[in-house]
Parts: sequence; structure tokens; C-alpha cells
Amino acid sequence: MRRPILLLSALCLSLSVSTHAVAQDQASPPPVATIVTIKTPASISRPMLEVEFKRAIPIYEKIPGLIRKYFIADAEQFGGMYLWKDRASAEAWYSSAWRAKAKSLYGSEPEVRWFDVPVQIENGSER
Repeated sequence: MRRPILLLSALCLSLSVSTHAVAQDQASPPPVATIVTIKTPASISRPMLEVEFKRAIPIYEKIPGLIRKYFIADAEQFGGMYLWKDRASAEAWYSSAWRAKAKSLYGSEPEVRWFDVPVQIENGSER
């Protein structure tokens, strides 16, 4: 009976070495993820977008509660994938002023999709 328990323990240990899973502490609010997309105006080229993405990095580095952001783009839209410390941090960023500015700059409403993040992983080989 003891051998299966040892094998199970060894398997769990080997899994924890290769992939780091982050379980949510029940006392703190859960993190959230968002995907934001905005239709790319015809007047903005992909190289122009990439320049603006790089120019915006210092702004995003200072946003309270933002853990990670990926700038995204395809042929029709651009935006970002975000991981937030909690929903309150994300809601503070996606204010009515933020929406108005995005619409004014790009001519269309940004779409914000919300996701719960019950578990996060970080692959050891990618760190």
C-alpha cells in the first residue's frame, strides 16, 4: 500500500518541477483576464500599429493591477490580451473616458471580453 502512495508523490513532484501552477488564495479577489479588440482604421498600417504598441509600453507598465499585457493584431483589428490582479483594477482602467478616447482615436467602440482566471500556469521552459 505504501508503494503506490510514494509513486503518486513522486509523480506530483515531477509535475510541479516542469510546470508551475498558481492556485488562487481564497482570501484575495481572483484575477481576471480581458481581451480588447478595436477595428483597425484603413488609415493605420501594421507597421504604424507596431510603432504605437512600442510607444505605449511605458504607459502599460505603470497601470495599477495590470500583471501582463500582450499587444495583438490581425488584418482587421488590434488590441490586447490582459491579465489583471483583480476585476476592480481592470474596471478602473476601462473607464468611460478610456472608451471615449478609443472611439475618438480609432472611429469605433472597443470590445472588451471578460474571463475568470481560476488557475494560472507558467511553463518552466519558457521562463
